[in-house]
Amino acid sequence: MSEQLQHTLWLWPEGMYPRRVTYWLMIKGLVAHTADVKAGMTTKTNLRISLIQLDMKKGFVYVDAEDPAPKGASTPCLRITNTTTNTTDYIHESSAILSYLEKTYSTCGPTLVPLDPLGSALVDDLVGAINLAICEGGTYLKHAVPQATMWSMLKNEDRSHAAALNGQAFMVKGLLKVQQWAEETLRTTGWLTPGITGPGVVDANLAAARRYLELTYEWDIFENKELGPLAKWYSRFRILPWWDELEERDDVHPREMMFGKECREV
Repeated sequence: MSEQLQHTLWLWPEGMYPRRVTYWLMIKGLVAHTADVKAGMTTKTNLRISLIQLDMKKGFVYVDAEDPAPKGASTPCLRITNTTTNTTDYIHESSAILSYLEKTYSTCGPTLVPLDPLGSALVDDLVGAINLAICEGGTYLKHAVPQATMWSMLKNEDRSHAAALNGQAFMVKGLLKVQQWAEETLRTTGWLTPGITGPGVVDANLAAARRYLELTYEWDIFENKELGPLAKWYSRFRILPWWDELEERDDVHPREMMFGKECREV
């Protein structure tokens, strides 16, 4: 990989979508220790993590205030600067960031996606289905959780328990689709990503959502008995060598954002 490409990754490590990137970094081995994520350090000189912190009064605060992400950017956000042509591009969506980084750092660490065209398409299928299922879960939260009005753009009186249950039902339907599509891979390797023998990009995408929603809302999105294979897969993901140090620490999630299961009205 040519070193003329410099990468800046703006990351709020505690977030749901940023967690996807954090998990990928750990599995890929581009951070030497879990503490390096919080320190913004990677093993590559052309990949810099620019940390974002959440202030419940001010919102997102850039640790490097002199170099914030562009206005309107989500977190995570990746900037790619070509130092030869002096051009800059941005990637905004977490699943697209993972796809780019995996291709860019393909010679580093384990391969986390299949390299053949069919395998690549199967990964896109699964990630797309995961993203849709998470969106349906968001519909559930918008209508089931009063605290969600802080981000949902809904007024409290406009929330609907019927809409919440509909969103939840479609989320389960979407996760069942993911489970069905990954059935052979789960059976043969125990993981979701096809074409490789360990956890990969698909696994990072789904595990991040499962963990964030558990921490914030005490919501086990695999609680439906039909999702037993995914629940078993997640138990396996949680015994990866870096998990406890990264995810079981005292400051793993902002206390102000731990609403508990009581927040979910239906």
